[in-house]
Amino acid sequence: MTSRHVVAAVALPVGAALVIGFLLLVTHPSALVHPSTLMRSPPTASESPSPATCADRNVRMPFTGVAINPPITEAAQSFSHATKTRLSVIEFYSGFPRPFPRYEAKQAVAWGALPLIQLNPRHVSLASIAAGRYDSYLRNYTSAVRAFRCRVVLSFGHEMNGFWYTWGRPHTSPVAFIAAWRHIYRYFQKEHVRNVTWSWDPDHVWQPDHGGSLASQWWPGAAYVDWIGIDGYQRPGETFKSIFGKQLANIRSFTTKPVFIAETGVQPGAEQPSQISGLFSALRRYNLAGLIWFDINRKEPWRLEGDPTGLAAFHKAAATIGQ
Repeated sequence: MTSRHVVAAVALPVGAALVIGFLLLVTHPSALVHPSTLMRSPPTASESPSPATCADRNVRMPFTGVAINPPITEAAQSFSHATKTRLSVIEFYSGFPRPFPRYEAKQAVAWGALPLIQLNPRHVSLASIAAGRYDSYLRNYTSAVRAFRCRVVLSFGHEMNGFWYTWGRPHTSPVAFIAAWRHIYRYFQKEHVRNVTWSWDPDHVWQPDHGGSLASQWWPGAAYVDWIGIDGYQRPGETFKSIFGKQLANIRSFTTKPVFIAETGVQPGAEQPSQISGLFSALRRYNLAGLIWFDINRKEPWRLEGDPTGLAAFHKAAATIGQ
């Protein structure tokens, strides 16, 4: 959002307001809305988590996380209970320019996890971001993140090296993406926001004939990135090395920053248990910081709930890294 939203309130006596509220609840229960759907003003200190409740900024690695859609608490509880694993990172998705999702981030923190927010600039010109045309939005966003106080992980325009999003090739050039990323990063620095870990998350696809490109072409620079995440999924006949090997080698050729698997899943089938086991064993073998399971059925049935074979394999494999 590039402008402030003002909500006009009509003053009512307390008694009248209570009566109206009771009648509304009785006659129109659907009028009750989830707090996350409301436009909120910038948070006060009392609305933000206490520093004592913040997730440990030094996440023990290798970590296990989950990518989910809201409601965060219910989805995280469902996955953690089903897989019998401790979640260190909870990833979810938000549009750019949407307000900072404080309600969802607070739920992740209450779960004891770091919130990882994927900022997706759908149908937004990255050149306009770099030129400062979204600075009023960034001013509000940085203020909200700073007031939140707990650490959050922010990623902008993930899978930028693929063809399927408007912020990737051929819709957007690497030069435009890098300029937008650096502008956003510098704006946070200018506003003295110190509770952000920046995660740059390319896709595993690197072959031009598959619509991908090497991650190095989109690299904003070591000064602008803290973590690196790679997205990739396995289907029958595929291995960790066949999916992640080439892109991981490319990334390691230009940076020593921590690398983790930011989105992954394994298609159900006879090979699923061994592939899930291979994911977790690769964390040690490739010196990776952790992995985040994409527990959303999008294009493929990636959710583990309701998949006894996949759940058993995940629980067994996660136990090998102490999760």
